[in-house]
Amino acid sequence: MSTERAEPVWGFARSLVIKAAIAEVWEHLADPARLSRWWCPPPTVQIDFEPRAGSHYEERYNDDSYDYVLTGEITAVDELRHLVIRRRTNGRFGPTDRIEIVLEPHGRDTKVSITHTFADIPVDRRGEARDFFSDGWDFSLELLRRNVLNSR
Repeated sequence: MSTERAEPVWGFARSLVIKAAIAEVWEHLADPARLSRWWCPPPTVQIDFEPRAGSHYEERYNDDSYDYVLTGEITAVDELRHLVIRRRTNGRFGPTDRIEIVLEPHGRDTKVSITHTFADIPVDRRGEARDFFSDGWDFSLELLRRNVLNSR
């Protein structure tokens, strides 16, 4: 396996428009219990954090076949607009990853964009990382859309 590296950070983005106001969508990002409902197929993950920069971040996974914890921190919060999480990973795709969630007005609706980047990921692992996470993010964004619309 090659360990050739190009840029030190690599990633990809996914997005979705939700027919709801930014404030309605933000409630599902800034609250750990609500974030846990769409981040991963529930009840697989339980997330804990405070929505402020510097807050400890933790994801506890348990789906009867895997049981593990990812830790990190909230690195940026711009209320109603932006949340950034840096996680320490198991090293499969580099030592850390960063998940940035941005909310933007889209007429009366909200565009949600997730950018998932990886620090020091080997070039030959990038396709595998995209394959591993991209469908999951599409699924999670759809869960977010459903959760927002069902909470009205």
